[in-house]
Amino acid sequence: GMPTMAITFDNHPMEVVRPGFVPELLITYEEKSRRISATGVDRVEVIHFTRDIMNMPARDFMERNLRNRLGVRVLVIGYDNRFGRRNPEETFETYVEYGRELGIEVIEGPRPEECGLFEGQPVSSSLIRKLMKDGREDAAQQLMML
Repeated sequence: GMPTMAITFDNHPMEVVRPGFVPELLITYEEKSRRISATGVDRVEVIHFTRDIMNMPARDFMERNLRNRLGVRVLVIGYDNRFGRRNPEETFETYVEYGRELGIEVIEGPRPEECGLFEGQPVSSSLIRKLMKDGREDAAQQLMML
């Protein structure tokens, strides 16, 4: 019964983490937002990734941005998602605990291998990039439509 929201960045985080790095984008951010909207979500929220966000402790990011600014009550994140400053001691379970403290239910989304395989490999942006480099644009395009 709650409205849905997809949260994405309008810049690639690696552009901030490793200045000078130019990521190989599969689609533009405008196209990404259009495709996300086409899934039927109620709202697409775009965040600009900055050094402040990169250095922010995960709990602070969850409190300030997800709960206070965006009103998130249930959060579905990828198994390998990390917020803000890297802390090797933080795990998915840590985020679940932060969520409990903040009134956000944190749920782990499906792992790539649970969403389907292509030639025995989990579908991912890395796989799509590899297919494109190998001249297999048709296969890459097919995977991008999933």
